[in-house]
Amino acid sequence: MKYVLILIIAFGMVACQLPQQKQFKTPPQEVEQQEMTVSQSVSIPQDGSAPIAGISQVDNPDQTVTFTSVGEKFDVKNGQEVNIIYDGIDPEETYIVYESTFDGYSLELAYRSDPVSIFFEKLCQIKIVANPALTQVVIPKELRYEQIIWTPRADGTWEVRIGTTQRGCKSSALRELQKLRDKGYEKSVPK
Repeated sequence: MKYVLILIIAFGMVACQLPQQKQFKTPPQEVEQQEMTVSQSVSIPQDGSAPIAGISQVDNPDQTVTFTSVGEKFDVKNGQEVNIIYDGIDPEETYIVYESTFDGYSLELAYRSDPVSIFFEKLCQIKIVANPALTQVVIPKELRYEQIIWTPRADGTWEVRIGTTQRGCKSSALRELQKLRDKGYEKSVPK
């Protein structure tokens, strides 16, 4: 038994002294990456209410907007059909910030996870944001008693409006939401 123990220790010492061969990993296969190009459309209502997002492109757009990086801005006019192209941009990680202007909207590409501050300057102004929890709303003194209304949109974003429809403000997101509120929906809402 004593000799067996000596042999095991001897083999262990020799094994520890042998140079160990390096193990090389096989290099990963080079994957050819393709540029991502995704497109959709948006309708800018003539009445100045919030844009209505479409899933696919329209055949004869009034304007085509191509986003290639976050932070880009484009202006569109009321009453236009606009095709939007995301060239190399993942639309799942981004969204379009719509800011109403005098005669249309300014469109800016932003990350969904970035906090945003919105500033209201006049009654009935509309903004589109990705997440209410990441949105800071700034209201000037002269508008401090107006209501801020948040309306969910079909594309997963939110319409933020200062002023109610009773005050004359228009909301396409509210119109679309009310189309879903039929009698069957009203019965299914828990009370």
